[in-house]
Amino acid sequence: MNGNKNYYNFPAGYSLLQTVILSNEYLRHPIRFITKSLDKFSGTYAASVGPSTKMIVTQNPGFINYVLKENHKNYQKSPFADQVAKLFGNGLLNSNGDYWLKQRRLIQPGFHKEKIHGLYENVITAIRDFVAQFPVGKEIDIYALVQQLSFSVVIKSLFNITLSPGMMEEIREIFTELQDFLMTDINQPWQKLFYPFTGKKTAISVQARRLRGIVVEIIRQRKASNEAFTDLLDMLLNSKYEDTGETMSENQITDEVLILILAGHETTGNALSWILYLLASNTEKLEKLVATFENSTIHDSLNNEYLKAVINEGMRLYPPAWMTDRIAIEDDQFGEFSFPKKTIIIPFFFGLHRDKNLWDQELKFEPGRFLTDLKLTKSKNYFPFGAGPRMCIGYNFALAEMSFFLFTFLQQFQIRVTEQVPEMKALMTLRPDKVILNISAIKS
Repeated sequence: MNGNKNYYNFPAGYSLLQTVILSNEYLRHPIRFITKSLDKFSGTYAASVGPSTKMIVTQNPGFINYVLKENHKNYQKSPFADQVAKLFGNGLLNSNGDYWLKQRRLIQPGFHKEKIHGLYENVITAIRDFVAQFPVGKEIDIYALVQQLSFSVVIKSLFNITLSPGMMEEIREIFTELQDFLMTDINQPWQKLFYPFTGKKTAISVQARRLRGIVVEIIRQRKASNEAFTDLLDMLLNSKYEDTGETMSENQITDEVLILILAGHETTGNALSWILYLLASNTEKLEKLVATFENSTIHDSLNNEYLKAVINEGMRLYPPAWMTDRIAIEDDQFGEFSFPKKTIIIPFFFGLHRDKNLWDQELKFEPGRFLTDLKLTKSKNYFPFGAGPRMCIGYNFALAEMSFFLFTFLQQFQIRVTEQVPEMKALMTLRPDKVILNISAIKS
């Protein structure tokens, strides 16, 4: 390709002026705007996001596979990751290059299936304790409750930490506040002009330091205890780099703990909330699922094929990671398109999972599709946990947590929808604004 920008063949899309004019529409509802744009431009479009910066958004499965898997070495996390790192540290989620690869190789063994199996009893205990206190009645917002559960499971299982309810709530609230600020900062960059007057950035920096200080204190207490634990925190403390034989610094461990808590609780809590809403809205499928639990144990749920199908279908319709981001290291091309280095690529998983050209009855909650076509979970059209070398490191843990929770919860409670329809909030993950259900105990 010629280095002159006039020779690049970008997809059709929006100029910088059009991007600015349409920014309010995007901010009001990102998914609706992107979906409409992809319909208009046949599944892939470009947008100027700066005087010399282009972004390509796509739900083309070939393009997505090319960027995330086939030519992944030419792509790394975009500058958006740098903004995440300022608040949550330079952990696996947002690091790049050799440092990311070194950290991935160091941490990956802690998420192997045999390691995760050792955490199952902690997960099950946390879930049973939570379900035992779950409220019943009309119009209960289960989203906030399930998020609390998922947060508790991550803290107690991966890091085997006992914290007071007040401390748990403080940490969870800080995570939420930092995420909300981050998305505003990315999507509304002009807000930076007002930070000196509003003091918002200073306040957020204080919260980020507070969160980091809590994690540092936890790490220091663990080191001082000289006790052995079979959790991820111990693995992080004791893992050594192959080339030097050194362990991670306190700062590196803090970065990784923060990112694992952030990614681990938010995505799973969102997925479970959407799945419960879908099941409550489809009583026939709910009853079919509950019937499969008869004469089985909670551990059997990991091999329950219909339960797996329900989880897969829920994450197809509402993928917690609704998009991801990459930036080209060198000039590249895919099909008819060519683009220079530093072009940002946005794989739009939400649109891919609902593409009518790829999915039969694409908007319908139909778990059976994953039973009749066993290859769907590994197809080029399905990315609930991303793909390629940067695929979510904790997907086995997340699937186990969701299986254990649904098995436990749905045998004890009857759920029904209300008139409320959850609205999608496309932030770092795909949240519902709330999920209001009627909940009653099942009499034994």
